[in-house]
Amino acid sequence: MTEGGLAVARGLRRRQILSVPWGLLGAALTWPSLAQSTRAQPGTLRLGVLQQYKPFSFTEGLLQGFDVDVARRIAMILRAELVIEAGSFSDLQKKLAGGGLDAIANQLIKSPENRGQFDFVRAYAFNQLVCVQHESDERDFLSLDDLLGKKLGVLSNTGVEVQARGALGPAVRGFKSIDLAFLALAQQKIDAVLEESLIADFYIQRDQLPIKVTAPFAAPLTAGWAVHKGNLPMAQLLSGAVQSMLADGSFKAISQRWFGYDVSKPSVSHRAPLR
Repeated sequence: MTEGGLAVARGLRRRQILSVPWGLLGAALTWPSLAQSTRAQPGTLRLGVLQQYKPFSFTEGLLQGFDVDVARRIAMILRAELVIEAGSFSDLQKKLAGGGLDAIANQLIKSPENRGQFDFVRAYAFNQLVCVQHESDERDFLSLDDLLGKKLGVLSNTGVEVQARGALGPAVRGFKSIDLAFLALAQQKIDAVLEESLIADFYIQRDQLPIKVTAPFAAPLTAGWAVHKGNLPMAQLLSGAVQSMLADGSFKAISQRWFGYDVSKPSVSHRAPLR
């Protein structure tokens, strides 16, 4: 892709969606009528990620994570220099709105609230709230009602904790980090953990814990990157790169590394795909 492609995607704020096949995208974005831009660094892709959001983006010596690897692949496809900035979500929002970032490159759900603030890039991952149990546990926990009288682990200061405590009361145990909850479950100190499927599968894959994903507690949702509201050219440019990444097999390799399976397909885990 030419440097003008990124410049055009940043500079335009059109409400119309450009219907351009990926194979024609580079040529389309260099039309004379679209090639004018006063933006600096037209060949640079500027992405924001959360500072500590394991396994998607986190710093342990170096910035790394699933979404960081995806960002590097997207930049390669676009032949753009990649600049990644890590920070809080509020800081990333401000920089995106002010033009300092091209996209927030983390797992944002297309909720009504988020749709009001952002336009979205083609999603590349499915995620959902699931129940996690010890691998030897054959009990069926299909709802919060099934967990009455049981010890349930959740991440502290989250909506999941609020809902669980409202239904189960003091039987809910909050953990400051979810890996501590999974460790307690592996040691059979609690009966179950409620967490996002991607996060659960990451720790199962990485730490080889004797735990398993069992029942879904919510429908699968797609998640992906967000651009400034109204910047549809940038959303389409990045969506084309995502489509190329999914088609050429490079995304599957990234996904296998972090989760042990292809997360572009919905499943409650890599052991039990949804039908």
